[in-house]
Amino acid sequence: MPLNSSAKYRFKEFYNEPYEVYKLGELANIVRGASPRPINDSKWFDDNSEIGWLRISDVTEQNGRIHYLSQRISKLGQNKTRVLMTPHLLLSIAATIGKPVINKVPTGVHDGFLIFLNPNFDIDYMFQWFEGYRSYWNRSGQPGTQVNLNSEIVKEQSILLPKLEEQIRLAKLLNDVDNLIRLKENQIDNFSQLKKALLQRMFV
Repeated sequence: MPLNSSAKYRFKEFYNEPYEVYKLGELANIVRGASPRPINDSKWFDDNSEIGWLRISDVTEQNGRIHYLSQRISKLGQNKTRVLMTPHLLLSIAATIGKPVINKVPTGVHDGFLIFLNPNFDIDYMFQWFEGYRSYWNRSGQPGTQVNLNSEIVKEQSILLPKLEEQIRLAKLLNDVDNLIRLKENQIDNFSQLKKALLQRMFV
């Protein structure tokens, strides 16, 4: 997404408020998650643990907003990873490149994610910004090769950022749209199941 001096769509009360240019590394302490090794060793996991273990399948299933984690990480495993007890913004740098994540539950974060600590931005706003920027990172790779995304690339990424009040307003608007999309998708799924049931009963 090329940097532009002004956004095309803004709330009218912010028209005269300038955007400021930053590098992401200036806005947060960006660190990489950590993974116990070997990762398939059962001692790292405990079904009774209160700390979940974030996997890319969770990110895909919940579209980046993590409200539950089926796999739990043990006390031993927690000592080998980064544990987040409060919501944080994360960014996938492996498998699903550039996918943003916000953990809503206590989470162990492996080395396929970056964590934004002490951010000077609204994390919901930045979640939406990363969603919009994903395709540009994917285009940066050579054809037929896997895109390489790491903490240094992310830290050096420039961004035009509005003031915090506008960030919060924009994030709420986009989050409301996301919620509406999920509602409609659930309705479509329900109607699809209804049709399937009717077909089974009507044409047997």
